[in-house]
Amino acid sequence: MTKSTKSARSAVTGKVVTQPIGGKKAAKFAQVEGLKMNATSKALSQKLSASGLKGDAYRSEIVKAFKKG
Repeated sequence: MTKSTKSARSAVTGKVVTQPIGGKKAAKFAQVEGLKMNATSKALSQKLSASGLKGDAYRSEIVKAFKKG
């Protein structure tokens, strides 16, 4: 089976269409870069995941929690 190398482009603008990478791949990137979550971040992430938040709602709650000012 061959690997598909076709890129997705918008029919209207012709620009490349990108998609989010997802949690598992993001964790791999963070591990390679040596990034670690502190206890506060882990607790918040678990709390939001347990409450069923996903996508934009999850990200907006993270931003609210760590926004200064």
